[in-house]
Amino acid sequence: MASQNKMIGLKKTEPFGIGGRRLCFVHPDDPDRCIKVLRTDENRTIRLNKFSLIPVWARRVYDNNAHEMIELTKIKKKVGDLMSRHFPRCHGMVQTDLGPGLELDLVRDRDGKISRSLRELLSKGHSLETFREAFDEFGDFLLDHVILTRGLLDHNLAAQDHGNGKWTIKLIDGMGDPAWLPLARWFDHIGRRKVNRRLTDAWARFLGFAAQGGITEEKVKNSTWGQGFLKHR
Repeated sequence: MASQNKMIGLKKTEPFGIGGRRLCFVHPDDPDRCIKVLRTDENRTIRLNKFSLIPVWARRVYDNNAHEMIELTKIKKKVGDLMSRHFPRCHGMVQTDLGPGLELDLVRDRDGKISRSLRELLSKGHSLETFREAFDEFGDFLLDHVILTRGLLDHNLAAQDHGNGKWTIKLIDGMGDPAWLPLARWFDHIGRRKVNRRLTDAWARFLGFAAQGGITEEKVKNSTWGQGFLKHR
């Protein structure tokens, strides 16, 4: 697990990824790992914990890092080292000069560059069919092990390029089942139906997204988050 004591400096480093609620940096001491820290700027997306009797003004802001660490730990417990096929391994929380950070494996292509999201690749002209086999393999893994996710969004799926037309899909955000009544977690047959529905719905969205040509660089430039596009690789 990651060291809890060492202070890691990130303030002078440019994040390679900007999400609605988090920034993602290459670990300064290990290029094969990344660190996610919560955004604190006024343009961040604020998400409150749901399903609470506590008034909205009094609820705690949803902590993506805490949730992700819990869900990745569950996946590790369920499938062991097999998780690295389609998920980043979690190395725990670290202290940074931007606040607590979550340390994870960084997904890189065969050439050493940071893997891009499915959204970025589709927006830059890659055919969706290029990723069909990789997505099916990813889906089979979720179904075989009954791994529950939130909606499978194109900007949360990294497509790892191994060269020679071979790709691997990895989920880098959106783990866990948000259902208030967790029947899918209690009963595998319900869980598999939910996983299959997530996969079917996701592919249908990807088809529509690809058909419209993805997202323009102008929209990415004017957004308060990176829209799933990398700042640098």
